Amino acid sequence: MLRINFIGCGQVGKTLGKLWHKGSHLKIGDVLNQSLLSSETAVEVINAGKPVDNLVHMTCADVYMIGCGDDSIEQCSQDLANSGLLKQGGIVFHCSGAQPASLLSACKDKGVYIASIHPIKSFANVQLAVDSFEGTYCGMEGDEIALQKLEPLFNNIGARLVKINSDNKSLYHAASVIACNYLVALQELSINTFAQAGIERGQAMAILQPIVRGTVENIFTLGTVSSLTGPIARGDKDIVSNQLNAISDWNQDFATVYQLLGKVSVDIASKKEGADITKLKQIRDLLEKG
Repeated sequence: MLRINFIGCGQVGKTLGKLWHKGSHLKIGDVLNQSLLSSETAVEVINAGKPVDNLVHMTCADVYMIGCGDDSIEQCSQDLANSGLLKQGGIVFHCSGAQPASLLSACKDKGVYIASIHPIKSFANVQLAVDSFEGTYCGMEGDEIALQKLEPLFNNIGARLVKINSDNKSLYHAASVIACNYLVALQELSINTFAQAGIERGQAMAILQPIVRGTVENIFTLGTVSSLTGPIARGDKDIVSNQLNAISDWNQDFATVYQLLGKVSVDIASKKEGADITKLKQIRDLLEKG
């Protein structure tokens, strides 16, 4: 069985480690975080491995996962390359969605194969991520030999791997951020707007839950065009104008978001069967003028 060491074992590392250990797919080796306490916590969550507080206390492994923050990946790679731990033909990978596998070039120079495998998933809670990991899509790029060795390890825990172009990785990651992180921000914007209308946060959350869930279900069942409803889909310029004026009088930043997303909605609405292009153009003009 292959042995894996973790350098930076946060939510993603703990989730993957727990899944690999639970299924006996990998032997969990050493876990190195910024403090020994943090390493011990990660080992406790995974229920396997040995906590260490420095690379000098780490023993060799077949696979290394660098799970630190994006801005530290290159330095961690350099430190690992200088440690003398790497074995010819070994694997080093990171899980960043924004950074390419090439950040690990210092390790590659030592004769190992490098890759990046990014689970497209929210890891807000380790146990929830473990329980729902089955079916998670993961974008992968890097050395072909590394990908060939890592692919079965991810397949064994239910991942669905998709090859991506490292040159377009920023766009790939931005797409995930828009869909996931910005959905959270959009709900916060909506909650704040409800508050301005006199509806307190708890009530706003209760109002949003069924319509957000219903909308998301519609998107993946019917597609975006059929799922779009509301004043723009109806071509109701007066309602859009009233809403834009009300938001602009209160919060100009929120009004800007309303305008930008409104223009995207106009584009979607124009694809509906029987769309009134004249009315939609009037709405677009209104949104562009602000």
